[in-house]
Amino acid sequence: MTAGPHARSVPPRYPDGFRDQVAEYIRAHAGSPEGTFRAISVKFGISKALVGVIADEIGLADAWTDGVARTADATTARRTYLAAQRALLQEDLLDTAADLTSRLHDDVTHLHVVKTIPEGIDADPDEDGGFGFLAAERVEHTILPPGPAEWRSTMTAIAAATRAAIDLAKLDQGQDATGQATGMLEQFENSLRAARAERERLATEAADEGP
Repeated sequence: MTAGPHARSVPPRYPDGFRDQVAEYIRAHAGSPEGTFRAISVKFGISKALVGVIADEIGLADAWTDGVARTADATTARRTYLAAQRALLQEDLLDTAADLTSRLHDDVTHLHVVKTIPEGIDADPDEDGGFGFLAAERVEHTILPPGPAEWRSTMTAIAAATRAAIDLAKLDQGQDATGQATGMLEQFENSLRAARAERERLATEAADEGP
């Protein structure tokens, strides 16, 4: 039987407890990115109007206002936490720069790997010109005053730490501290890694050249 043109549409019937689930979700998430009218309607498969009706029925008409306030409070707390972390990191960076500066003229230890012939082994080569044993190795070290190469690598690390501390201070002076902090810290880490690699390269070259 076909309904007449004036037949009233029957609203869909939802499972028992369905409205309670929607209401609980509204209470928990209203005002957050996942708690907008559209997000809730999509999640539960209902109209945005029904979302508003359910909120009104249970006295949650202001839930979105409260949710926005909670989100704002959480954002403020997060910013405060990040500011405190930046302050601690800034202190560490300045301490690192000061420590490196104090050690700028300290002597530098160079390590050398020396091959030796084991005791009691004939050191004469065999018919093929080789030796019938594996040479033993020991590590020796030489302490020398720092030279231009050591000063350059140390100053690079000092400059990187100082620059990172200054950038952190700039962030706290009103610049955006969310995306820039990560990039800045990555640059600092890369600078220190480059300085460390340069120092290791110079040490290797010095070891190859010998004392």
